[in-house]
Amino acid sequence: MDEAEGSFALFTPREQVAALLNRGLAHLSLLHLEPARADLDRALELSVEEAMPEQEFKARHNLGCLEFYAGRFPQAIRLMRAADEVDAPVQRARARRDLALVLLEVGLLDQARTTLRSALAEARTERLRLDEGDIHLDLARCAALAGQREEARVNLGAAVAAYRSRGATQRQHAAALQRATAALEERRVPRGLAALLEPWAQVTHPTTPDERLATRVRAQAALVRGDLVTAADAVTALGSSSPQGVEAEMHDWLLRARLAAAQGDLGRARRTVRRGLTRLTARQQPTQSLEVRAALALHGRPLAAFDLGDALRSGSVRRVFDSVERWRAVSHRLAPVAADLDPEGTALLARLRQIRRAIATDDLAEQASRERLRADAAQLEWQVAERDWGSTDRASSPQGAHALSLSRIKAVLGERGEAAMVFFEHDGEQFCLELGGNRTRLRRLGRRAVVAALAERLHRDQRAHAFASTNPALDQVLERAVESSRRELDHALFGDSVLSAAPGMVVVPGRTLSAVPWSSMPSLTGRPVTVSPSMTRWALGHQAPRTGNPRSVAALAGPGLARAATEVVAVAAAWQGHGSAACSGQATSADVRQALASAAVVHVAAHGRHEEQSPFFSSLRMSDGPVFAHELPRPLVAEHVVLSACEVGRSDLRPGDEPLGLTAALLALGARSVVGAVAPVLDAVAADAMASYHRHLAAGQSAASALAMVVEEEPRAGAFCLYGTDWSPAS
Repeated sequence: MDEAEGSFALFTPREQVAALLNRGLAHLSLLHLEPARADLDRALELSVEEAMPEQEFKARHNLGCLEFYAGRFPQAIRLMRAADEVDAPVQRARARRDLALVLLEVGLLDQARTTLRSALAEARTERLRLDEGDIHLDLARCAALAGQREEARVNLGAAVAAYRSRGATQRQHAAALQRATAALEERRVPRGLAALLEPWAQVTHPTTPDERLATRVRAQAALVRGDLVTAADAVTALGSSSPQGVEAEMHDWLLRARLAAAQGDLGRARRTVRRGLTRLTARQQPTQSLEVRAALALHGRPLAAFDLGDALRSGSVRRVFDSVERWRAVSHRLAPVAADLDPEGTALLARLRQIRRAIATDDLAEQASRERLRADAAQLEWQVAERDWGSTDRASSPQGAHALSLSRIKAVLGERGEAAMVFFEHDGEQFCLELGGNRTRLRRLGRRAVVAALAERLHRDQRAHAFASTNPALDQVLERAVESSRRELDHALFGDSVLSAAPGMVVVPGRTLSAVPWSSMPSLTGRPVTVSPSMTRWALGHQAPRTGNPRSVAALAGPGLARAATEVVAVAAAWQGHGSAACSGQATSADVRQALASAAVVHVAAHGRHEEQSPFFSSLRMSDGPVFAHELPRPLVAEHVVLSACEVGRSDLRPGDEPLGLTAALLALGARSVVGAVAPVLDAVAADAMASYHRHLAAGQSAASALAMVVEEEPRAGAFCLYGTDWSPAS
């Protein structure tokens, strides 16, 4: 190809593009990224000039693959999406598989699995048997990362069958390597491992993905057997620099840490863990997608588990705290994202809003019409999400704050006269760190599954109780059920706590307890409570600079709630004489965005919806349809946001205790604190409780104190919690 370049002038444009594409792919196969970029850029330019859509598709898509190898995932997604929009008669199974690999690398497991299944259907239609095998192998990786071992085994078997049917021996070896990795994670050395690794026995500088995977398998097997010499040789070989994905890089750091620990050098093991976290954070920083920032934590999970296990074995409370805090909600320590949706993304959301509004009304008589609209909405959500995943800000390099030390956190708690309870889980057990006064204590609460069942039971009882007000007999029965569930969970969490005397409490709930109504727990009733993704996020929130007049208030109401308009009038009236307040009884989605971009305090009374499967499509229903987390201003001006809506205080927690949802999005975009409900709340209860809340707030009470007073006055408002950092107009 290089020799032929001197004769390019004799080629037709189509031949020139073909030569550039093929040489670009050759460079890419050898991981020569810059020469590959030069060829593919030229191929793209020429294919666009000569109106060759099939070649344009290939050039754009392969440039996306190049960005993937370079570790620039948002750019990879954006280029692959642009290629998919090219109207060209090409087979797309492989292209969709490549997109799925990028999604898998950034930790978007559900989205990667959906894309792979679509690619699998196309591969079967086109009878691309080897592609079927590759896709099954990727589905097995998805299942393994999700902890679904049986599904992983089924897909590995399907991959091997596909490869065997075409005599693809090398690909069968790749599948066997993945199967061996799964066995070694369970500390089982599979039979025939030496024969499996034979093709790579002489590789001393692994470069290709299969070479590096075989070297990892050799290192893991040696560590399981206690053969530290072989393990050290393999881990040293992995040290050679080579472009690779996040999952592979984090696996390498884990092997280095395990080797250091096995050699008795715990100091080096701990330094290795911290360096691995630094690399993971560096991968999170460039993206302007909150969802991708959170999802990337998936690949740090094994390293975090190793770190926490080491800390627990040490018996040092300080080390346990440092480990938990180091890995928790890392995305919330990064600078708020600043890249807004582009005009096309805004248009997609406007169309989605119209469809969601139509589905929510009674205008559609036929069920078939509703199903068509739901399918359209799902497609639009996918398109919006893809644009978000591909968002990046090349001009800025946001820096993440390091996790604060235990001594620093205790100093801030002491300054504020508060205590903290940090909940976390490890190896199926639930733990709690108590921080207060001069005492720091680690408590084991029991099996995580037992605690999770108690929390889930309370949530179910709360939901049922919220809708039982029209039936007095049922209301009383469910009220007793809620109290019983609340007492049992309270006993499990606070039974032998030493923090009962602390006037204020900070709670870091973790995954298992994210939907607990902390304001109404018996041990916390009447006490100011703040719920935060991490202690670092809580402490840093107190240092955040003011963004404007702290007494500028916007109160907005959505449709369909009898008391919403009255509620926002009462909220505005509470601030008369204490600040400037404006209210709107029929606010639009644009009004909400404008309020969040201009006022310090924003109150929204509306129907709310938390989407567990797609948390960033959680929404508030306004007069023109829902306003989504995806379209909130970036960053916010609002410091304190009150969501008087059902269940939007809930978050779906991903690995690394990374919260996703409407409340979590507001915090990640710069709000200091958010009030939201973890369960349904009656319209009348919310209206009265929120008017009282703002009266306390305007009078100078902090948000946590004001909410504590409200819940004592009206226990049914106990579903509301304060998230982030405590706030007051004077703070």
